[in-house]
Amino acid sequence: MELEDLYDKEWETHLKKFYMTAWNYICDGKSVMLEPIWLNIPEKQQFYSKTEKKLLYLGPTWTMYLISEQKDDKGRVMVYAPYLFQQGQVFLIPAKLVVKIGYN
Repeated sequence: MELEDLYDKEWETHLKKFYMTAWNYICDGKSVMLEPIWLNIPEKQQFYSKTEKKLLYLGPTWTMYLISEQKDDKGRVMVYAPYLFQQGQVFLIPAKLVVKIGYN
């Protein structure tokens, strides 16, 4: 096996892992897509990112998906956003701000 072949297999493994992680965020594991949402806010605001463990900005019409409708002790639900450069973030958003826009 040549070094290039080894690199290709390692790259393919990383790509598959990334793809499956992203797929699991926008699907529930049974090939059912998560529901797209917007936020009922006038302009971008900071929300807590579980991924980065800090506050990050989200805009009202940015691409987001509702992960779970189950609320935490502060009335927040989990939302997935591809965020910048498709890196993906999981946010805690107050449930009252979530607007379900349905599937297109």
